[in-house]
Amino acid sequence: MHGGFLMNTRAIRFLPVLLLVALAGGGCSVQQQMRSNALEYLYPAGGEAIAPSDVVLKLPARVGLAFAPPAAGVAGLRAEAFSESQKQQLLGRVAAAFRGRKNIARVDVIPSNYLTPGGSFAELQRLRAGFGVDYVVLVSYDQLQFSESRNSSLLYWVTYGAGAFVIKGEKNETRTLMDAVVYDLDSRTMLFHATGQSSVKGSSTLVDMNKELRRRSDESFGFATDNLITNLDAALAAFAEQAKSGTVHGEGTPALRVAGANGQVLPVGAPGGGGALGFAGLAVLALAAALRRR
Repeated sequence: MHGGFLMNTRAIRFLPVLLLVALAGGGCSVQQQMRSNALEYLYPAGGEAIAPSDVVLKLPARVGLAFAPPAAGVAGLRAEAFSESQKQQLLGRVAAAFRGRKNIARVDVIPSNYLTPGGSFAELQRLRAGFGVDYVVLVSYDQLQFSESRNSSLLYWVTYGAGAFVIKGEKNETRTLMDAVVYDLDSRTMLFHATGQSSVKGSSTLVDMNKELRRRSDESFGFATDNLITNLDAALAAFAEQAKSGTVHGEGTPALRVAGANGQVLPVGAPGGGGALGFAGLAVLALAAALRRR
């Protein structure tokens, strides 16, 4: 009896190990995603398509920044994990990159609850009246988190009488894409856009997986925002160069003119007007300098 009891005790001590080894043989994977899309917000299914018109670039610029809302029904299981305070903090970093610069009159960060799925340009016009902005920067996001249990990673090694030891078992990756589109509200024309990306990899115990995924979600959004600011600077510089031709995106796209603080409107490509071309060209280039990081 004593021998049988001792053997049963040992079996009980090793039972967690045996169960975990059995689970480890199969492995598992989990994916979770949260996303929003500016174009789905601006051009919802069934909405009327209105062609963009010519642009008069008003300086100094009044700009609004906002996250595009998720489409109805596709917010994802983790949408609540991307909090409003986090969104405002990230947009604040983008705004700080060009707030207070020459030819930038103001930059307002617009709370997410001011935008509704499919609100489109009609909603932006109401925000324009409320915030007094002429341009809006809509930021989309798409974050995918993938967690996979490796076969060899769930083993808990037990030394008789010494208890159990855990090794990290969850391999996970967080991929984040952020995209900013800049629209002139008068003409409904997209002036330019830029993206920011991030990939964060790591591992955790099964118990700590949710905590680690949340931490890496925040970290990945931060890295993607840094990358977005850098690429916005480059995109704006490219837009300034293209604008010298007098069009937004090149031949066959909306024409572009510049209006100064006094309301004087000058075509960027005005022929024979060296002074006019110089003023407009410098004005557009000044916007590019405004986005350069401090």
